[in-house]
Amino acid sequence: MYGTIARLKVRKDRLREFLALGKEWDDRERKRAFGYVGAEILWEDSEAGRASLVVHFTSRESYVANANSPEQDAFYQKLRSCLEADPEWIDGTFGRWDSAYAHPPKWSLGDAGQ
Repeated sequence: MYGTIARLKVRKDRLREFLALGKEWDDRERKRAFGYVGAEILWEDSEAGRASLVVHFTSRESYVANANSPEQDAFYQKLRSCLEADPEWIDGTFGRWDSAYAHPPKWSLGDAGQ
């Protein structure tokens, strides 16, 4: 399994369009995205409109092929128009998601006494 996380902030006046992109993806885009497993939006309570978009693919190769396609770029441009700024991306540069033990949470890496 391979994935990416986009931390983003949705514009309040574009929320309806942002949510409609989910249906558009399910109806049309996911058919061309070989290896796509699923996605989820996790809304944060810390700030209005703040969310994380988590996307799962079967492999890094499938993810990269989709990410580099002109169709995905067009879809991304629609998504970006609904956001206040560019998303913060966390993806393959941090490794694969093959194991639950591969990436311990950041808080667990510090000294226990702090």
